[in-house]
Amino acid sequence: MKRAHTDAPVPPLPPAPGPVNDSMRRLQIGIAGVLTVLLLVGMAGLIGDRARERALEDAAADATVKMPGDDTKAGKAPLEELGVQPVSKEENPGSAVKVPQAAPSTATVPDLEPDPELQRARQSAPR
Repeated sequence: MKRAHTDAPVPPLPPAPGPVNDSMRRLQIGIAGVLTVLLLVGMAGLIGDRARERALEDAAADATVKMPGDDTKAGKAPLEELGVQPVSKEENPGSAVKVPQAAPSTATVPDLEPDPELQRARQSAPR
């Protein structure tokens, strides 16, 4: 079958949809953002609650808490507990080398010296 060619006019294409209303689009994005923030805050709250519950369970399971200094041999040799052996003065030979130290400076900055006029004014002021 052969198609017959007709000179019928081709119907025009439907007009392209106009630009989406900008304010409506902004409103949708804003609502989506608020819902996302609410979802994240809710999830953070749930995670915090679970962490608190787990911490309470762990604290209840380990009722015996050791505080620093509660050891039976406390005060006897705290350095030995850390693995450090103290050296007595008799065992430590004196050092023959002395480290020189700078003498204290007596120089003053002229800007920081008290003003003699101010001192006279204070002394002459009635009290």
